[in-house]
Amino acid sequence: MTGEQEHVDRSSAAGLLASAEQASQSMVSSINFRRTFLVAYVAIWSIGISLEHVLPGLTEFWILALTIPLAMAHYFLTRKHAKIRPPLRNSGSYGWYGFLAMTVLLCLRAWAAEDLWSICAKITVSCTVLWILLAKAQQAWDKDLVDDAREQAV
Repeated sequence: MTGEQEHVDRSSAAGLLASAEQASQSMVSSINFRRTFLVAYVAIWSIGISLEHVLPGLTEFWILALTIPLAMAHYFLTRKHAKIRPPLRNSGSYGWYGFLAMTVLLCLRAWAAEDLWSICAKITVSCTVLWILLAKAQQAWDKDLVDDAREQAV
């Protein structure tokens, strides 16, 4: 290999490393971005479920309808980020966390909170439990993505 070819190979390798670094930074920022939206979804649904027995149905509908502009903002803000591909093989543990979150939502609907203290307790319990379950589901999804990428790299 001549000195000129080696210099070209080194400069192209440096360019590839820089683009890989930029892609990984974009992926990390999109993961933090998704967690912010996850907190907002959990807060809206916790408040909506907690005020279910106190507010009229139309008011509760409008509270839960806040997820529509949130979903639109999420779509428009994340479409410029790096696309996250689904893992080819997954453990499915995030599916179990999602199932547990839906089960918790059903149980919370059975809890009729009508005074201020029980409403505050219901909001606290629902935010805490839903956040833990959905954050674990997101961690499991991210772990499956990393494991799948490692398998494809080898």
